[in-house]
Amino acid sequence: MASSDLPTPAATIGLYIESGSAFDEIPGTAHLIQHMAFKSSSSVSQLKMVTVCEALGAAVSSLSSRENTVYQIDTLKSSVPELVGLLAETTLAPKFLSWEVEEAHTAVKAELEELQQNPQALLQEMCHAAAYGRGSPLGQPAMCPPGNLSAVSPAVLQKFAADNMVPNRMVLAAAGYDHAELVSLAQATFGKAAGGAPPHSAASPYTGGEVREASDEPISHFALSFEGVGWKDPALVPLCVLNTLMGGGASFSAGGPGKGMYTRLYQNILNRYGFAQSASVFNAFYNDTGLFGVYGAAPAENMGHLVAALCDEMSKMAGPISDLELSRAKNQLKSSLLMNLESRPILFEDIGRQVLTYGARTPASELVQQIESVTAADLNKAATKLLKTPPSIVVYGDTTCVPRYDVISRQFA
Repeated sequence: MASSDLPTPAATIGLYIESGSAFDEIPGTAHLIQHMAFKSSSSVSQLKMVTVCEALGAAVSSLSSRENTVYQIDTLKSSVPELVGLLAETTLAPKFLSWEVEEAHTAVKAELEELQQNPQALLQEMCHAAAYGRGSPLGQPAMCPPGNLSAVSPAVLQKFAADNMVPNRMVLAAAGYDHAELVSLAQATFGKAAGGAPPHSAASPYTGGEVREASDEPISHFALSFEGVGWKDPALVPLCVLNTLMGGGASFSAGGPGKGMYTRLYQNILNRYGFAQSASVFNAFYNDTGLFGVYGAAPAENMGHLVAALCDEMSKMAGPISDLELSRAKNQLKSSLLMNLESRPILFEDIGRQVLTYGARTPASELVQQIESVTAADLNKAATKLLKTPPSIVVYGDTTCVPRYDVISRQFA
């Protein structure tokens, strides 16, 4: 349990659970579990779950990722005791009634359709298959493939929950609630549940590779990534600074302070090439590995130029970094960190994720010091190491407009 009280009448509470698609035996199980949150449990019907939350003015949500599942509730402090009880019900005693599972299928299908309309998110999802292989825990889809919906039966969901939704893999976190009271509530609701087996998922060694998916669209999309670092790696903070330094965005962004107008991808790609629809960097962190990559979009006839420019910018990360751009990147990252933590839901996320990952929470002041201590040499070292890993390449749209894997790979050999 972990919490940080705030002088506000509202609180954000919830659970961070070490459970996600990396633990799926049938791809899509964790994604479907997400949509079964706050449905019928052994003691509480879905109708009662809904009416209680509405009566208390609580906003509930659930989200699964590759290694974590989050249950979150925004509510008044006075409502927390009753809602912690509902959290225990929906995570420790779900029923997975067949008709409720069928209802969840509709929500899953809608999310899959939305993903197809968001090429940047789609490519970041595809990057995992290219980087780790489709059969590995991190390489299999985080969202339930349409063909798997019927295979993820109530019995499959029940087994997944019994194996993964267990107290020793949970952190009950709160932003805006007294810690002693939270401990008392946890003991009364979660205290009698069996601890469960320790988390275990097969390793996902980074291999690098390529995934191309043809689509009849006027804009083609490209992503190039390398192996980054895991949550506990010393290079985590330098890579976050490097991410900020590279930055980027979309062509319709007006730029300006705080929008990355001084980042490398904005200056060297978006401001230089009128055909570039988008150019941005992305990071993904996991327990033992991670991804660091760049995404770009342009008409098919211009993709050759854009890919060459993006590869060049990635290579230059291991080269000279001016004091000015380093200072600017560090200041932007510190500013973003501190301003985000003023948001109660983000504070809850920070508490839950850190305690689940590290067993304790690092104060914001210490994180600021870690960012400030990063040097250009640290960025060069991190960049050099990741650029030595095999590239992972993803193309969506006109798959013939991007050079072959071996041609791109040779640029980083």
